[in-house]
Amino acid sequence: MYSISSPTQARSKKALERFLNVAAELLADNRFEDTGISQIAVLAESSVGTFYRLLGDKDVLLYAVHERFVEQGRSAIDSLVQDLSQRELPLSGQIEAFIQGIIALFEGREGLLRALVRRSSADLQFRQRFHQLNAYIGQTFCAIVLARRDELRHPQPQQAADLAAHMLLASLNYLTMVGTLGETPREVIPEELSRLICNYLEVAKH
Repeated sequence: MYSISSPTQARSKKALERFLNVAAELLADNRFEDTGISQIAVLAESSVGTFYRLLGDKDVLLYAVHERFVEQGRSAIDSLVQDLSQRELPLSGQIEAFIQGIIALFEGREGLLRALVRRSSADLQFRQRFHQLNAYIGQTFCAIVLARRDELRHPQPQQAADLAAHMLLASLNYLTMVGTLGETPREVIPEELSRLICNYLEVAKH
């Protein structure tokens, strides 16, 4: 199990953050494996000694980047839900706004995410953390939908919401890995995915 202790000194916290930022950039550019610890330390404006004191080795650094990504993802999802709860939107509008928010969450981070997904194919711990993030997105989506259960015309609302969440996750994961959903322009994807899901759920029209 990879783990690091959170530094207590502000200087060490800043150094750790720089190491994580550098590693994320290297992963996104497919240069992480070929970059030695000494070069990582230079790029992070730190020292090899500090690297070993804070992290120990590159595997721990890689895991820490992944852990931060997942934690930031969960926090962003919570903020998105909080924002949606304060907006007077019909359920179809909430679904579209949620999809838009999740896409925006990973915008510009596709390279990092692809690198982490590739790593997860060979690393059980990475794979489990990705499953946890996907499950959190799916559970949050279901909570939004089922909070307005009376607006659904599907005969099995809970089952339908769960399947819709899986369809959404599959689409978003494909979009991240490939960069497109067929010939659908990227800017209309939230609206079109929302239309697809709302039709399946038989969301009542206002």
